[in-house]
Amino acid sequence: MGRSAGTLVVVFVAVALLVPTATGAGFGSLGQQSVDADVVVMTADVGPDGAADWTVAYRIRLDDDNATQAFEDLRADIQANPAAYTDRFESRMQRTAGAAENATGREMAIENVTVSAREDTFGQTYGVITYRFQWTNFAGVSGDRLEIGDALSGLFLDSETSLTVRWPAGYQADSVAPQADERKNDSVTWRGQQTFGESEPRVVVTSGDSAGGDSGSNGLLVGGLLALVGIAAGAYALRRYGVLGGGELAEPPASMVESDDSNTEAPAGTDADAGAPPAELLSNEEQVLQLLDSNGGRLKQQQVAGELDWTDAKTSQVIGGLRDEDKVETFRIGRENVVTLPDTDVTGGNGGEGDGTDSDGETQ
Repeated sequence: MGRSAGTLVVVFVAVALLVPTATGAGFGSLGQQSVDADVVVMTADVGPDGAADWTVAYRIRLDDDNATQAFEDLRADIQANPAAYTDRFESRMQRTAGAAENATGREMAIENVTVSAREDTFGQTYGVITYRFQWTNFAGVSGDRLEIGDALSGLFLDSETSLTVRWPAGYQADSVAPQADERKNDSVTWRGQQTFGESEPRVVVTSGDSAGGDSGSNGLLVGGLLALVGIAAGAYALRRYGVLGGGELAEPPASMVESDDSNTEAPAGTDADAGAPPAELLSNEEQVLQLLDSNGGRLKQQQVAGELDWTDAKTSQVIGGLRDEDKVETFRIGRENVVTLPDTDVTGGNGGEGDGTDSDGETQ
């Protein structure tokens, strides 16, 4: 059932309610809006001075004419009078920062609030309302050490919301609590539904130049690890392309040897199952790229969700991130969303055979 125009034509503001913690402070739940957002993506880019550039993006699925028209009306309102949206948002966020200021003892402010509206494709078409602002003194700074998260204690993420914290280049994470759903060299991501504890989330990072301890032994340790990684990567590449043989590999995931578009399994020992790293060692993005690579560089989005046993929302979010980084491309065939690796030929090869389309591009 589509959304009526009245569902979306609302003011996007942060809810005033704070999640209580042991210190009496909390963080306004940005994900709890009076708009029916399908995905909420919150990102804090923390600088060496502790200030954070925040982005809060509300994605509304434009799956019918009513939803599309409602979003167009909302976008027109935002473009005509953005202050009507940013003023209230900033007012509520200032109160949130004030509560965090009292809890942490650091003077804080919300600055440079902006709002924008656009349509974008993350596997399918979404209307995206994005707030951006700077939160001064968001993280604690002690020399070359950043302590991130005390301003968010007790934050609640609903099932449609994710929180990503990024830190500056040249820093490395010393500790992360609770365990993140996704972890990279310069960021961590938590996905709802979850409620953080009174001392969570917490990320402590230090500048690589200031790492303590015996630099000589640390250098040997890092060098040894890099050597092991290099050997493993080299062996994987050699076996993948048939230079090395022998030795038994762990059984690859079913997604590596069978496609929804075919009833034929790849023969054991072929490139389809040679040397593939276990899925549990891969990030979400790496799993999607590996799945595409093993299926000729092209799959329907629903096949990706089915092969990886993911929800549609998670699949759209991961593929959307890969698309933003130009690691995949997306297009539609009839009512189906198709995901491809860059430079994949979508007109030839298996484009018309086994892709579930008829001669005029409609889904069968």
